[in-house]
Amino acid sequence: MLSQFLPDEPTQPTEIKTSIIKIRGKTLIYGNVVYQIHNITSIGLVDLTTTVIKPMPKLFIVLPIIGILFLFIPSSIAILIGILLIALGAWLIYQHNLNKTKITERYGMTIYTNSGTKTILTSRSEDFIKQVILTLYSVMNSDDFKAISFNFETLDMSVDNSIKVGKNIGSSLNTGTVGGDIVSQV
Repeated sequence: MLSQFLPDEPTQPTEIKTSIIKIRGKTLIYGNVVYQIHNITSIGLVDLTTTVIKPMPKLFIVLPIIGILFLFIPSSIAILIGILLIALGAWLIYQHNLNKTKITERYGMTIYTNSGTKTILTSRSEDFIKQVILTLYSVMNSDDFKAISFNFETLDMSVDNSIKVGKNIGSSLNTGTVGGDIVSQV
C-alpha cells in the first residue's frame, strides 16, 4: 500500500544550460523558471567533467603491416614504399596516442527544492559556480533584498545597487554622506 505513494525510481535531475540567472529580492530566475529562494532546500557543486577515449582507426595498424609485407619484395622501390608505410603508420599511432583522450570540463550547481525537483545549472568554470553558490547562500541567510545577475557565458556577476524608494512621506532620504544635521521639518 505504501508503494502506491512512493515513486519506483528517484527522478533524475534536469540539466539546464542557461546563459543568465538572476536573483531578484527573494527569487531565483533563469529562463522561464522562477524559484522562491525559501523553497530551495539545498544547493551544491557537481563535477560533470567527462573523458572520452577515441578508438584507434584500424588503418593506423594496417599501414605498418602492409609496409612490412612490402619489405619482402626484392625491389628497391617496394622496400622504400615499405619503409615509408611503416614510418607513416608509426607516426599516426604516435599522434593518436597523444590526442586519444578528450576531457571536457563542466561543472554544475544542483538545486533541490521542497517539492523534490532537482535541477543542475551548468558552466565551464568551477570557480564561477562556487561564486554563484556562495552568493546564493548569503542571500538565503539574509533578510536583505538583492538584485544580482550571473552571466554563465562571460562568467561575470553584476550587482544592481540602485536605490528604489517605495514611499517617502514627510521624512528625509539620505543616500550618501551628509555633513551637519538632517531635519524633516523646519
